[in-house]
Amino acid sequence: MDPRLQPQTPEVDPMVTSAVMNVRDRFGAEGLRDLMALAQMELRNVEAAEQRLAALAEPAATAPEAVDSADTQAWLAYTEAEPERDDRR
Repeated sequence: MDPRLQPQTPEVDPMVTSAVMNVRDRFGAEGLRDLMALAQMELRNVEAAEQRLAALAEPAATAPEAVDSADTQAWLAYTEAEPERDDRR
C-alpha cells in the first residue's frame, strides 16, 4: 500500500474500518470517493475550528486599554443614557 495512504495511527478504530467497509460494500468506488470528499471537507472544518480554539488560548498581544470614567460619562451623555441609580461614583 502507498505509504501516503497509511492511517495516521498504527491501529485504526474498528468503527472507522467498519464504516469504510460498509460504504465500499454498499456503494462501491463511487461511494468511497464521496466518502473521501466529505471526509476532506470535514477535516478542513475541524482543523479550522482547532486553529480558532488555539488562538483563543493564546494570550492577547496587547493589553486592553484601561476604562476611563470620563470616556464613560461622555458616552452616556452622547447616547442620552442615564446611569443606574445605585451607581455612586
